[in-house]
Amino acid sequence: MTAARVLVMVALFLAWPTLGFGAKTDLVVLRNGDKITGDVKGLSRGKLDYSTDDAGRLAVEWVKVMRISSPHSFEVLLSDGTEYFGSLAMTDRDGTLAVVGALSDTLEIPSIVEISPLNAGFFQRVKAYLDMGLSFAKANKATTLNTAGEAAYRGDTMGGKLSFSSYAQGQESIETTTRNSAALQGTYFLPKRWSVVGLLQGEQNDELDLDHRFTAAALLGRVFVQSNSTDLGAAAGLAVTEEQFSPATTELEQDGESNTSVEAVLAAQWDAFRFDSPSLDFSTSLYLYPSLSNVGRVRGEFTNRIKYELFSDFDVGISITDTFDSDPPEESATKNDFITSFTIGWSYRR
Repeated sequence: MTAARVLVMVALFLAWPTLGFGAKTDLVVLRNGDKITGDVKGLSRGKLDYSTDDAGRLAVEWVKVMRISSPHSFEVLLSDGTEYFGSLAMTDRDGTLAVVGALSDTLEIPSIVEISPLNAGFFQRVKAYLDMGLSFAKANKATTLNTAGEAAYRGDTMGGKLSFSSYAQGQESIETTTRNSAALQGTYFLPKRWSVVGLLQGEQNDELDLDHRFTAAALLGRVFVQSNSTDLGAAAGLAVTEEQFSPATTELEQDGESNTSVEAVLAAQWDAFRFDSPSLDFSTSLYLYPSLSNVGRVRGEFTNRIKYELFSDFDVGISITDTFDSDPPEESATKNDFITSFTIGWSYRR
């Protein structure tokens, strides 16, 4: 190999980081005048996910962004549900950006609630969290373990969510009490923040003498408020439920009869989030199932979750879950069960 070839190869190797392969081309200008070069990875829940060479991955509060530009293509969602597709360009007015594409326009930065790269991979479109709580009492040798988690994916027109919760309390000489639920949800997004939702759910609850309950539901939903600090939505539909209770008896344990019913579904969810210190994340949801097969019976579940971020992606929180049934099929069954948990959690892109 000649000396000239060696010199060319060395020069190419030294220049490799600057040849544009993975080069940072986007620019963010903050309200304090700072300019940061990097890559826009997305915007969600009031946080701009931004990758830089010098400072690594940053979470930038969206309300502190004054200008932004990127030659890459994005899906841009406004608080009123309008969608734009194109690259991002700076304008001559602070607090705005221009979307350059098939439908170009100048947008107010505070009105933008989501930005997603059009070439984003699966994991760039996923948000997830995992909470866990554990307690042990020496006096009665009681151990309590509760976990809850969720993974949600949103594509251009469809999305999905998998969630679960589990609670177990064990004590010496006493049978362990458990409560478990898991749900799979699919969503097809319609214009103007409307959506069609399919839901499959399974439940078990010893406190309510519930052996199992399987629910399949179809709902029509709408997001009424969507901003960089809060989301508020509701849905309504129909569900088919198959459930079985375990009645208390003085004889050997026996299974109750299986029951299938048709129910209406009413659901509402409110999320509020604050990225500025202290970082707080609050969510509450209510699901009601008025029975159409047994008029007068209403069951439901209320969930409240608040977390405080300790450091990046890790938090402490409190969760409250209340499950109720106005008229359970088994007379001996309890009508209400609630759990309050102190948790340590991990989140991904939330």
